[in-house]
Amino acid sequence: MSQWDHILQLHQEAPLTDVHVHPSLKAYLFRRNLWRHYRSGRMLNPFSSRSDFKMLEKGRVGVIWNAHYLPERELFGQCFAMRLVASSALPAYRKIMTGSRMARVQEMMDALEHEILRKPGKAELAQSAADVERIRQSGKIAVVHAVEGAHVLEGDLNNIDRLANRHVATIILSHFFDNGVAAHTKGIPDNNIVNRLCGYDYSWHHDVPLTDFGKDVLQRMTSRKMIADITHCSPEAREAIYVKVPSEQPLIATHLGVQQLNPDPYNLADDEIREIACRGGLIGVIFFTHWLDPREPHQGLEAIWRTVEHLHSVIGSFDHIALGTDFDGFTDPPDDVQDSSQLWRVTKMLLDKGLSDEDVKKILGGNAQAVLERGWV
Repeated sequence: MSQWDHILQLHQEAPLTDVHVHPSLKAYLFRRNLWRHYRSGRMLNPFSSRSDFKMLEKGRVGVIWNAHYLPERELFGQCFAMRLVASSALPAYRKIMTGSRMARVQEMMDALEHEILRKPGKAELAQSAADVERIRQSGKIAVVHAVEGAHVLEGDLNNIDRLANRHVATIILSHFFDNGVAAHTKGIPDNNIVNRLCGYDYSWHHDVPLTDFGKDVLQRMTSRKMIADITHCSPEAREAIYVKVPSEQPLIATHLGVQQLNPDPYNLADDEIREIACRGGLIGVIFFTHWLDPREPHQGLEAIWRTVEHLHSVIGSFDHIALGTDFDGFTDPPDDVQDSSQLWRVTKMLLDKGLSDEDVKKILGGNAQAVLERGWV
């Protein structure tokens, strides 16, 4: 068997899974057909198309956890330059800035489901962990709904039930701004042009890192068999979440790095890595070198490997490790893995580093499926 055939076989058997990716963001904001590929590019470009279904098919991606991210209104309300650009370039700008945020994020889900239904023989929405397996057995791409940012809850616990009824598997509790749920880290890099143009107020305006409403959110999510994602939460909020969530309930962090390589509060410390692993959770390695290892801003494969290697050294195995690219999330992916079609390069790297087929399959998708089976309906 050639190496290429070997890689394709691993992608099929794993199956290759991206636990944090944003095709619906482009479908909703720009009204795009996700079965067309526009362009990937080699730099931060909000108009790029890195995880459309064409790129997913080319990369033999079998499962995506689509992160529905409704841009916070503060991004535009606090910055004239962003308002100016968005009002002229985003067809969905007026919708983002008006009406119920819960209604808007459900419209984003509708947009993704519409794209899936364009070619029902090639992709299907999963409604449970078992459904993911069934869809993959049929040879289609399995799509899992996830939500990024609890600002869409709008302070209403009933909105968690609405998301659960839409088969949402995970919710990221924090994002860029104060949402009244859990304290956040600074999620936009200091050297990003947005920070140079806009004087954002990233303050957290509460006395505790996890509010009473945040605790109620976690309790309701547990009762509805939804998995809490602690990416973007501050270290203090993460600690409060570890205390609040029952130890048998998995927690996940779908797109970040490790503090050993980059001591930013966005990333996980070693004791947190062990905490998530002991719960049967999951840590997704982001494809954004600013968070992984800013010393090499363009070459990501080695930074991804060093992160995987460190996670392995702390956990003691390749369990609980996954890939969370953040493609199409307005990030700047590395030059050597620019879009979903190039994920084979990660598989090749893992094989070249000497990992067994079984360990490679764990990272590519086996661990992701295992956490869905433990924590989702």
